[in-house]
Amino acid sequence: MTNSLFSIGLLGKPHSLKGYQYINIDYFFREFDLKNISLTINGEKFVVEDFKKHLKNRNLIKFVGYDSIERISQLRNQVVYLTTEYKNDLLNKEDLPWIGFFVNTKVNNGLDLIESYSIIEGTYFCKLKEFKSFEIPYNKDFFSFFEGRLEVNFDKLVN
Repeated sequence: MTNSLFSIGLLGKPHSLKGYQYINIDYFFREFDLKNISLTINGEKFVVEDFKKHLKNRNLIKFVGYDSIERISQLRNQVVYLTTEYKNDLLNKEDLPWIGFFVNTKVNNGLDLIESYSIIEGTYFCKLKEFKSFEIPYNKDFFSFFEGRLEVNFDKLVN
């Protein structure tokens, strides 16, 4: 199975002479230690050397081999992609992977997950094609993740 690419952030301006730069990354990933994760930028693989919080809602990222302001300046305003190979490893506090991995796929019983979004930092909602007028909170009350499969808890959904 090939791993699909998913946009998770946008690189910003350089932060230091040591190769750090700002990244505007999806809220889900802000609390993870992304060291040694491979990300894709313009079709090229980059390995994260360091990833850390900076000030209120900002993160800094440093890639292996990018140790100067000149090198990282070339990456400014580039979209950062993650592959599905990490969906079993990067789980939130409720043991759920990033919902973005499952948009436009089928979850249990063939339901189509058609949309996801965060209206409050860290709180995600999604819609299923079969219930398109109903927003479902993405949390352990309504979803579970087991052996690489995302499942909807119907008992909670219809009650």
